[in-house]
Amino acid sequence: MVTLPRFFAKLQTGCCWLCLLPLKANEHNGFCKACFADLPRLPPACLHWRGQRQAQSFGRHWFAALAWQAESRHLVQRYKFHRSPELVRWLAPLMTAQLIACYQKYQVAWPDLIVAMPMTRKRWQRRGYNQAGLLARALAEQLQLPYSAGLLRRLRDEVAQHKLGRQQRWLSMQQAMHCTRDVRGLTIAVVDDVLTSGASVTAAAAALQRRGAKAVDAWTLCYTEPHAPGCV
Repeated sequence: MVTLPRFFAKLQTGCCWLCLLPLKANEHNGFCKACFADLPRLPPACLHWRGQRQAQSFGRHWFAALAWQAESRHLVQRYKFHRSPELVRWLAPLMTAQLIACYQKYQVAWPDLIVAMPMTRKRWQRRGYNQAGLLARALAEQLQLPYSAGLLRRLRDEVAQHKLGRQQRWLSMQQAMHCTRDVRGLTIAVVDDVLTSGASVTAAAAALQRRGAKAVDAWTLCYTEPHAPGCV
């Protein structure tokens, strides 16, 4: 039986994040070749049209790197709920590659600014970090774009989104976010880990557009199809 200390020791000494087999000398991306090939990648396409009617008036493009399947679900759950912030080192490049492909496909300019989906102080203290913030910082560094900390704030400690149904998510997120300064004329990318109903990214886009944002794109690691099993 593998104990938790041994499990984490294996991860720190060069094992695949999915199958836990030792990485070979030429495997440098956190995954063995087989697991890396099996990641459920999405085509470079905008997902905004899949959002509910409420989402269509806010935001521009929704881009995600991975479909919500067993492998991606395992990675996100470990990243968020098992104190593995170091996973951002391997997750951010997956998003970066997808974003480059998406912006090349649509021939649109890169955003002026990157922001993270905010979380409440209570949840931040409990988890110890904002997983979206770590992704946003890493993406800003890799894409050489400005990152703004604290631009978006949550106005209340709403029920955890992953515990709600899709319609409840929309009701929960109405007027739930606030943009802390004028962003008139800017195109902004909001980074989150999982896109499910689109309620959170739409609330963020609405808050930014109220303060003058010209366009708002959503960048997420995973996208959950409407019929997919429970998300986080």
